[in-house]
Amino acid sequence: MKKDRAATEDKIYKAFLDILKEKGPQGVGINAIAKEAGVSKALIYRYFGGMKGLLLTFAQKGDFFKSLLAIDEKKDNLENLKSFIKEGTKELRENVLTQEILRWQLIENNEDTKSLFKYFNAQVGKTFAIEEKDKTLNAAFQLQLGGYVYFTLLSKFNKTFIATDLTSETTWENFDEAIAKTIEMFSKP
Repeated sequence: MKKDRAATEDKIYKAFLDILKEKGPQGVGINAIAKEAGVSKALIYRYFGGMKGLLLTFAQKGDFFKSLLAIDEKKDNLENLKSFIKEGTKELRENVLTQEILRWQLIENNEDTKSLFKYFNAQVGKTFAIEEKDKTLNAAFQLQLGGYVYFTLLSKFNKTFIATDLTSETTWENFDEAIAKTIEMFSKP
């Protein structure tokens, strides 16, 4: 019985991913997933709790951000932060599906994405418990990351921001270097 459930869950999740990749986040729905997977809607709700659960599974499996899987609670927070940022900024710029989900959340403030972002924020938030003495350093770093996400999402539609060329690889290298320098500030006494 457990094998059947696991196989059905896999089939549902694969259908979810296929539709998500093909139609984007606004095109995926429980009816379409049920049809694609060849199961009833009731099974999707029973196994995943609906779209919220599927999106949470998407995050937990690393399909939203594989870089989240690199966060290791046994490692030093600074080391976690370095590895997450090194991989995460590149992944963000390359993972069009993640970008679309981020846009979807911003545009619709979608209820279905709240559990995904709550999970994501909790995982990434673990790495920000670095500088307890100077909260402004944490805030500056988070501001940088927010800007990075914004520029990444903006670059699909606009090639420049003020005088910054968002199509230039040098621009992104400079952004990455600025973030790396900020991380180094965390490690100084």
